[in-house]
Amino acid sequence: MLAVGLQSQQAKLAGAIRSITMLASGCFGMGSWHSVLKPIISRITGYGFPAGAVCWAVSLLTGTAASLLPVELLFYVPCNMPRACARQLMAGCFQFIPAGVIRQFMGSLNTEQGLTAVDGSFRYAEPQQLQQVDVPVLALNGTWDLFCPAAGARKTVEMFGSKHKQFVCVGPTYGTGKRHYGHFDIVSGKRAAQEVYPYIFEWLEQHDSPMAS
Repeated sequence: MLAVGLQSQQAKLAGAIRSITMLASGCFGMGSWHSVLKPIISRITGYGFPAGAVCWAVSLLTGTAASLLPVELLFYVPCNMPRACARQLMAGCFQFIPAGVIRQFMGSLNTEQGLTAVDGSFRYAEPQQLQQVDVPVLALNGTWDLFCPAAGARKTVEMFGSKHKQFVCVGPTYGTGKRHYGHFDIVSGKRAAQEVYPYIFEWLEQHDSPMAS
């Protein structure tokens, strides 16, 4: 998201970016669980959300008979994640989320314009600007990613005018993986090293080779 935003703004660091690789990311949240629950989330997070405490509590149940599978599925496919890794992720991936951040996230990501600055002054994925950007772009998403659905990542990639851009949806539906992937497990899942990372390594080797000394 930050790399896409830099290219949309053509900020100072934009010219230093030689390639962009997005994992379970994008500037549009269409079809996500938070877009479906937007009215409810807006009501209960008026003063912020204690995500650190809530996720820590969920982590204590991970892998047990009392596991909150519906909650875990919002972030990863449980069968893909080593139990210890899942517990560490849930225990430490979030802290308290201020109300302003929630309003920015919910108020723009789940719209046609996608993620914007908090004051609405610029779009992270500005179509006219990204059409002029020729940086190679690779995006990988899991078929069961409910937090950042594949459709939002695909839309982000397609905005670039790059000659080299690729979108990969990882999972058996497309013959790109033996299991479906969610949000976190595309990075830290049991088979991510065999099924996901090779796409990244091959892409970087072709489009982001080391600079000459």
